[in-house]
Amino acid sequence: MNFKKVIDIDTPCTGLQSWAAQLVDLAKHRGIHPDKLLKGTKLFYQDFERGKSNVSVAQFYRLQENCQQLDWQHELSFLLGRKLLNHNPLHSAFSQASSLKCLQKLLLQFPLHGLNLFNAQHRHHHRRHHFIINLSFGAINTAVEQFCCELFASFIATTCKSRIGNNSDLCFSFPYPEPKYIEQYQVNLQAKCKFSQQLFMISISDELYNKYLIDSCPSLLQQSLANLMQHTSPATPWLQLVRNYISAQPQQNLEAVAHYFAMSPATFKRKLKQHHTRFIALQDCIKRQTAVFNIITLAQSNEALAIELNFNDLTNFRRAFKRWTGMTPSNLRCQLKSL
Repeated sequence: MNFKKVIDIDTPCTGLQSWAAQLVDLAKHRGIHPDKLLKGTKLFYQDFERGKSNVSVAQFYRLQENCQQLDWQHELSFLLGRKLLNHNPLHSAFSQASSLKCLQKLLLQFPLHGLNLFNAQHRHHHRRHHFIINLSFGAINTAVEQFCCELFASFIATTCKSRIGNNSDLCFSFPYPEPKYIEQYQVNLQAKCKFSQQLFMISISDELYNKYLIDSCPSLLQQSLANLMQHTSPATPWLQLVRNYISAQPQQNLEAVAHYFAMSPATFKRKLKQHHTRFIALQDCIKRQTAVFNIITLAQSNEALAIELNFNDLTNFRRAFKRWTGMTPSNLRCQLKSL
């Protein structure tokens, strides 16, 4: 396999310069000094003004951490989410797409200018489309994970609101408890929100996913696509490749996966540590998301889940599930019934 076009968490990422610059200016307009916001990032506001600042994901994450500490209103993640397509080649195509399905295909085909920070697993069940969202580079801590979830949710909500007109059918599931600043979710997302869900997921009905958008323009969309084809595709996040391979080959151990990526086990472990994760943590995350989704959405039994996740017996599956989520499968089902 060719790993030449692969990007790490510490490598400058196309598009993050624009996002970081907009985030700093949003904070500046709210009285937060740029020097405080950029502390520890090795970035300088003067470089943003000159358009000369290369920004890595690690630096963008540190910027998010500083925002969480300095933004007492907790609104910067949502405000930036509204602006993700500013200065982005995708903007014109998004404005002319004929449906939300078309928008999704555009994101998959052209993850330009920072949008490769996220990736999604698409599942369909009972006339609803579900998208389990992961951070392609991982997250250094829970604060960064929450900021990224809010950022992407705001982007999706703004896009749906502008193209459909309302978000009443949109549902967001977040992997953390309901925050104290819940009003930001209500004002900025205007959609149903669920918390403590063990995964970050967005769902929408078949009807709205496939609904024809009357303000679309097929001819302008084709022009936009032609322009997009002229842009160089962004490099694929290394951690996303690893995660995809583990998902496809769940029985492979660390040594086998390291060999696939042409690394020694020691080098592979160091690379994972650089991305703030471990091999067993990636395996657990993949299995946890599958188990939680299949229980919540598909109402799958413990027996069927244990087989799907390659557990030898139910006791080991229940024990692993509790380690992943802090509760047993039965606890999760009881929690769902009480909602």
